[in-house]
Amino acid sequence: MMLRAPAIAGPPLVGRERELAVLWQAFEVALAGRGSVALVAGEPGIGKTRLLEAFAARAMAAGTVVLRGGASDAAGMPPYLPFLEALGQHIRAAPADLLAAQTGPHASVLLTILPDLAPRLGEIPAGYALPPEQARLRLYEAIGELLASIAAPTGLVVILDDLHWADAASLDLLCYIARHQAGARLLVLGAYRAGEVDEHAALGRAVAELNRLRALTTITVEPLAADEIAMLAANSLGAPLATEAAGRLLAHSEGVPFFAEELLRDWQETGALIHAGQRWELDPAVRPALPSGIISAVRQRLNRLEPEIVELLRTAAIIGRAFELGLLAEAAGREPEPVEEHLRTAMQTGLIRARGETSFIFSHDKIRECLYLDVTAVRRGRLHGFIGRALEARTEPMDAQRLADLAFHFARSGDRARGADYAMRAAELAMQTYAPEDALAHYRVTLDLSDAADARRGGLLLGLGEASMLAGAMEDAVAAFEAARTWLEARGDLLAAAHAAHLLGKAWWQREEIPHARSALEAARTLLAGRPLAETVGVLVDLSSLVTLSLHEHEMGLAYARQALALAKEMQESRLIAAASRALGNLLVRVNDLATGLELLERALALAIASDDPAEAAECCACLRMARAWNGEYRRALAIAQQEIAFAQRCHTTYPLRHVYSHLTVLYALAGDLVAAERMFSAAQATLAHLAAPEAQAYLDLVAGVVPMVRGDLAAAERLTERAIAAFRAVNPNTLVWYLGILATIYARNGKRREAVAALDEAEALVAVLPSASMPAALGLSSVVEAALLLSDRARLARHYPLLSIFRGQFHNAFVDRLLGQLETMHGDLAAAQASLGAAEAVARREDVKLELANILIAQADLALAAGGRGAADVARAQLTEAQALLRNVGNEAEVKRMAERLRTLAHGRSTRPQLPAGLSAREGEVLRLIAAGKSNREIAEQLVLSEKTVENHLTRIYGKIGADNRVGAAAFAIHHGLA
Repeated sequence: MMLRAPAIAGPPLVGRERELAVLWQAFEVALAGRGSVALVAGEPGIGKTRLLEAFAARAMAAGTVVLRGGASDAAGMPPYLPFLEALGQHIRAAPADLLAAQTGPHASVLLTILPDLAPRLGEIPAGYALPPEQARLRLYEAIGELLASIAAPTGLVVILDDLHWADAASLDLLCYIARHQAGARLLVLGAYRAGEVDEHAALGRAVAELNRLRALTTITVEPLAADEIAMLAANSLGAPLATEAAGRLLAHSEGVPFFAEELLRDWQETGALIHAGQRWELDPAVRPALPSGIISAVRQRLNRLEPEIVELLRTAAIIGRAFELGLLAEAAGREPEPVEEHLRTAMQTGLIRARGETSFIFSHDKIRECLYLDVTAVRRGRLHGFIGRALEARTEPMDAQRLADLAFHFARSGDRARGADYAMRAAELAMQTYAPEDALAHYRVTLDLSDAADARRGGLLLGLGEASMLAGAMEDAVAAFEAARTWLEARGDLLAAAHAAHLLGKAWWQREEIPHARSALEAARTLLAGRPLAETVGVLVDLSSLVTLSLHEHEMGLAYARQALALAKEMQESRLIAAASRALGNLLVRVNDLATGLELLERALALAIASDDPAEAAECCACLRMARAWNGEYRRALAIAQQEIAFAQRCHTTYPLRHVYSHLTVLYALAGDLVAAERMFSAAQATLAHLAAPEAQAYLDLVAGVVPMVRGDLAAAERLTERAIAAFRAVNPNTLVWYLGILATIYARNGKRREAVAALDEAEALVAVLPSASMPAALGLSSVVEAALLLSDRARLARHYPLLSIFRGQFHNAFVDRLLGQLETMHGDLAAAQASLGAAEAVARREDVKLELANILIAQADLALAAGGRGAADVARAQLTEAQALLRNVGNEAEVKRMAERLRTLAHGRSTRPQLPAGLSAREGEVLRLIAAGKSNREIAEQLVLSEKTVENHLTRIYGKIGADNRVGAAAFAIHHGLA
């Protein structure tokens, strides 16, 4: 019997985080007592085995037993080989007494397939004979019970590799275990070649049965992405691979790790890699060949075929990865029928597979490439030209595939002009059908085939940049637009150069490189000076938004926007008027002219819809969403967000969606719908996963802390918000004005007064340089006031009351009227407080903003108790009870308990003043409030007209009642219980 040696650890696993996460989830389910099977499928070389080994290492590190086995295609292998190998490891390693307990009465049955048991257990009583079918079931039962017994203490993972070679008995046993050990702490983890399920009837049946039992998790391992291949190369070589070399590695390996590693080995052995600085590059003087490992694998299969079939496949390789029967027969000069017979034979070897009745594809492009290289260069060129002309002569409408084929064949036939022409047409068609990645490849081919003097070069570079931008390859987009601008300016085409500069500015902006973006847009404006063109309007619109949103230069932004709108109206073009109206409306909203701004934005959206311009409509919706939210119109903001998503999806690009899901997370969380909030957060993560938008990612990091904050998990909220603030500092410090106050509020709630004050001081400094009526100032002020209220920082609150009053009726992280009402209560202006809080309550109920309504009700309860009088306690009790119910609905147990404590004190109290928690006396409450305000013992003594010794005695009693050890803990208690 052939047993395999222990697995040797390979290079670090790259690019399989998703697959590992799914496997780990299945493992956790198994540990909970729901045994299951997980199968990893993928093509040869894709990294299935390495994934299994990585998972095994993690499971073992968690204290779980891991057993490994695998099937083999070698002749003479016994049945149940995967299980024999796996259980053999355990039999050899487990202590004899433990093994005896685990095998129990099944030892004699297990001995029939596990002879290693005898020397470990000594004499085993003989079993009794059974009919074959019963014996099989008894064996299956014995193995299942043994696995369940091994799994009981710490869980068990059984890894079965190469199941595409597994015998039918092993697969039947696998299904039996899944069916009869569903309650075991057992995960069976297998791997197989995805393409061989149909060829292996037993495996197909097993997969179907496991699915029927709902015991199967299937993971398909996909090829690695470009960045993952680059990481694999860096791990293998010890240093990064140059961009061009990494691109070639990806193209030749098609993301298959095995092929990538073989290519790297070949490049190393042939001297094709040279070390340049801190990275590896391909030596242009050395043309890397295919590695012998891949060639050998292909040759082994080709040698089993008749020479006539191999020659036919070589001709097919000239056509391409996929080929049609008719075209192959024509190129080979043969009749279709015998050609089809030969192809059917080739399919049996796995070299090719059918894609339809008359269409075929090579199973892997390395197979095609190997065959292609067997054809002499002269014959290759002749065949490429012949195939190109045959395709060109066809009368069917030209589609993307045919254009790509024509470009491919003519380029390799030596006809560069026709190759470039078809590649350019293919690129343009790909852009028209929203396939920017394909367009990107075609534009690169066109540029390679064209010379520098080609009059189309500027346009080709612009096309390359636009395709790169849509594909999310922002670095390539910037390079292409810069090259286009230089080329066009050198030839005196200033309008086209302005267009290139405009696009360059957009590309820099998407990369959050604000100074570069501004420079490029200003250059475009200069080139377009005095020209009443659509491009001029577009540049002015983008400049207005950039300098206002990213640099807070509101006056300049408004000036640009007004110029844009005046020019658009002069030109009488609806789309331009829509864009300029949107820009100006958005800026007016941000300088607090909400009525005029909203009117312009609604008009802009109507024009964009009438013009069937989904990109502009999405931009209009984004501006309206924020404006309506600031205006306290939650429901309209949510509805507009759905419109925004629909318009953005029509644009076939994810960039317009970079903020909407994150903002929706916040809106739903504050409305108390945490299920919807978490759904939106997941959508935001998926949107940003492949998007180069660091500012949007930082905002998502901030949003990650919202749900924990709503639920009262302030430690998690603090950690996540600190991370987001650090990201904002790195990306664009100007944005900190929006968010620092949020961090200060969290610090205050966590009793971290010093950190809260530092954050407040910095936030105030940022607000101070902004126009006092601007929305960034409003957002900054609202959060500053929220935190200052928690800290009872009366001096700071007195400074900000008149500034915050400018934004009455609005919502900026909180209803401004609620904050004003709390300030007015604190200052004793109870009539004003009642009006402010009443206005806030009306909007919160109308818009169904549950969390903010709870805060308003608590503030109203404080107002009622401050006002006193008959029935004040009853009013406060009703308000606190409703607030408690709202907080319970969002799972904020800490706040629910705080409300319960306040309600208890009201129930036992005789005055309208709120009773203090932990049995504190009124004087102790006064001392505690002053501690939370940061006062020293001397300052407390002076304010309360006490001696310092009396203050110390009060402190001792306070610490004992509230369970605090120091002033920080006492301050935190005060803040938590609303005493600060």
